[in-house]
Amino acid sequence: MSDTQWLPRIDADLCNGCGLCITECPTEALGWKDEKAALVHSDKCIYCNACEDVCPVYAIELPYLVLRVNKATQEKP
Repeated sequence: MSDTQWLPRIDADLCNGCGLCITECPTEALGWKDEKAALVHSDKCIYCNACEDVCPVYAIELPYLVLRVNKATQEKP
C-alpha cells in the first residue's frame, strides 16, 4: 500500500464548507480548495483524527489497517 492510502480522505460532495476541521487541525495540514476543506499539506498530517472527529457531516474518513495476530505464536498471519 502506498503512503497516500493512509491520508485523510475528504468527500467534497459531503463537505459543507464549515471549516471546523481546518480550525481543529493541529499541524495546518488542511486548508481550502474550491470553498471546501481539503488536505493541502499532506506532509504535515500526523494522523491525529481531530478532523474526522469534528466533522458534523462525516465528510472525512481516515483509513485504518486491521491486523489479526495469532496469540498462540504472536505472529501476524
